[in-house]
Amino acid sequence: MDAQTVLNRIPVLRVLAPFALGIMAHQVWHTWLVPALLLITAITFYLLLTHLSHSPQGRLRWRPYFIVPLALAALALGWLAAVIHCPPHLSDGQRSGRNLTGRVTGVDYTDFSMRLTVDVLDNDLPPCRVLVSTRGCDYTMQAGDLISWPAALDEIGSMGNPGEMDYAGYLLRDQGVRYQQHLTLSQILKIGHSPTLKTRLADIRRHLELKVFNSRLTVGAQRFVVALLLGNSDVIDKGTREEFAAAGVAHVLALSGLHVGFITLMIWWLLFPLDYMRLKRVRLIITGLAMAAFALFTGLSPSVVRATIMVGMVFASLIFNRRSVSLNALALSALLILLFTPSALYSVGFQLSFITVAAVLMFARIPEWLKSRHGWVNYLTSIVLTSLIALLATIALSAHYFHTISLMSVLTNLLILPVLPVFMVLGALFLMVTAAGLQWLGMNWLLDAIYRYIQGGASTVCSVPLSHVSGVYVSTVGVVAYFAIMALVVLWLYRHNYRYLLAAGCVAALLLGHSLWIDAHTPKQGLVVFNAFTSTPVLYYDHGIGYVWTPDDEDTDSSSFARYYAGFLSRHNIDRLRFIATDSDVLHLDGALFKPPYAHLMGRRMVAVGSGKWKHTTATSVLTVDDIIVTKRFHGNVSKLQELYHFDRLILSGAMHSTTLTPLLHECDSLSVSIHDLGRQGAYCVPDTE
Repeated sequence: MDAQTVLNRIPVLRVLAPFALGIMAHQVWHTWLVPALLLITAITFYLLLTHLSHSPQGRLRWRPYFIVPLALAALALGWLAAVIHCPPHLSDGQRSGRNLTGRVTGVDYTDFSMRLTVDVLDNDLPPCRVLVSTRGCDYTMQAGDLISWPAALDEIGSMGNPGEMDYAGYLLRDQGVRYQQHLTLSQILKIGHSPTLKTRLADIRRHLELKVFNSRLTVGAQRFVVALLLGNSDVIDKGTREEFAAAGVAHVLALSGLHVGFITLMIWWLLFPLDYMRLKRVRLIITGLAMAAFALFTGLSPSVVRATIMVGMVFASLIFNRRSVSLNALALSALLILLFTPSALYSVGFQLSFITVAAVLMFARIPEWLKSRHGWVNYLTSIVLTSLIALLATIALSAHYFHTISLMSVLTNLLILPVLPVFMVLGALFLMVTAAGLQWLGMNWLLDAIYRYIQGGASTVCSVPLSHVSGVYVSTVGVVAYFAIMALVVLWLYRHNYRYLLAAGCVAALLLGHSLWIDAHTPKQGLVVFNAFTSTPVLYYDHGIGYVWTPDDEDTDSSSFARYYAGFLSRHNIDRLRFIATDSDVLHLDGALFKPPYAHLMGRRMVAVGSGKWKHTTATSVLTVDDIIVTKRFHGNVSKLQELYHFDRLILSGAMHSTTLTPLLHECDSLSVSIHDLGRQGAYCVPDTE
């Protein structure tokens, strides 16, 4: 299997690969001039090759070179697509000092605030999307509302925590949001309602969700129905999500190609009378249109779009009596998604989805020696083989992004996948009955029973010792090396040339050396003051044990902390966490001491101010400290701190509101006080871990 054979079998790959490279090139160089020059070069080269290929001898000689202008053009188009779809930069005059008008496209509520995704509609501004958070909730707000507000937009920045997910990059790439603003409810003025097709569909989904949540199903089954059939996986609680992820079946919780396949079969089966009327092509067309409508209704997620395009390609080949190549259909679906949403290339879901399906299509065929005369045996064998292929294809990416490896996903899939189609069929009937305002107690009982079985299966597998490994750190280099090793092993299996196996061994040795180098250069002891939205967590770690102190008096549980900072904890092999209460006694450690609100860590004397206790303990003396951590609860001034302490630096909390932070920054500037602003500079680390 050489490169030419792959390109002949999957011709769309000739365009898809350079198109994806063009999107990645845009991340390095944000310009439209270079891709424009590349496009002109490709056209010129193509015209030259056409001129040289007039004769039969010329065509024979120059035909292989036509792939060069095609690759250059695809590279340029991918680059230009990323430029066109990249959210624009706004000038200072466009971002502040004026009123903005926009259409609400999404509303998310929390206990005491809400977050609006708003498309700006002002004619003098380029099309852009902003994130508006509010203090307080307006439960009458809905998608499609037109609002106006005084602009003071801030560009969203990365949290700056070592090992963290790039929040700014996620919003920019996944939702097309570059700017944000925090407002009070009184600053937002509703000026009308102008729904689009997207917001109308969102309203319909929301009404159906409300009907489901008002039904007699158990809460878990309600959430499962909404996630699998309405495409809103956000309703799944964190505990269930972590449990399914540890069991290796997290893909079940999000609408994906697996579910699209079940729904396609369901619709195809319901239209079986058309075959008896000799209308098989009509049956194919109706099924394809129904799946396209389903993809549009559920929000056009990449996994659903990918599966829908693949179904459409297969149906089109049957309608026109043409041979369909599944891998070519997969490549075409990826190309179409990237053409309209270039940022999907960086989406975890996009990467996992396409890699998994490509691996399954290439390798998940039952060998002849494993086939049985019994259909149910072949079905179970297919599930086991597919699960094993999917595990091997995604294990490196899962460890890189989620720092967890499930070792028993094959068993969990074997338990859950056979009953999942039954749940989806009953769930679809339940949605239709519920939408009509009716109740069917027997169906409710069946759905609850199947959900309890699915949830119980995942929970049982998750509780088995060594069912999953947490705290795994895999670098980007490690992911690339893993896929290189897998590709070389596959080439060895196909070509039986031991040079490929030798090359795979060399790559594995290099990967091992790189991992040992990372481990040797990663500090085993250190101090980090993290930048967070709601608190100012301080972590002191020493050879696998982490001591967490949150001086804001905020409640922080171990599971939430471990989830938010999983990248840092896994890289530094921190497998145990101990939380220091703000009212705890003195805690002596080797080279460290906690005595809230004071601490002596990594040779630095620190005090946290904000809760009020620091005032009483220092009222009669002036103490010398190295760092003062100013939490969000601090409402004093810097001159007062100078009366009580001799200090080198102020560490300003990233959770501090701008109305408190701005005067402090001005005062520090006027007094020439050294500061480390967590909100702007990111985490404070000793030693520097990055």
